[in-house]
Amino acid sequence: MNETILTTIKGGIMDLFPDVGKIPITPQMRLGDIPDYDSMAAVNLQVFLEERFPLKVSLDMLTEDMTLGELIEYIGRYVKNN
Repeated sequence: MNETILTTIKGGIMDLFPDVGKIPITPQMRLGDIPDYDSMAAVNLQVFLEERFPLKVSLDMLTEDMTLGELIEYIGRYVKNN
């Protein structure tokens, strides 16, 4: 399931942040590594995640220090328990 979540998130990042370019999108990537990641970018990511997965995502958790691995783990736990 985590690979499916990662694939979905990768697609969203490439669509939402075209300047990501050739930066490797891996579980170790921090949200702050995304070019121009700011509060508006966090809102866009929040909306994307809530449209793709059956969950609510707090903006407080989408900090620059959060890794995609942590985000995948959160989504995986939420989806599994609901």
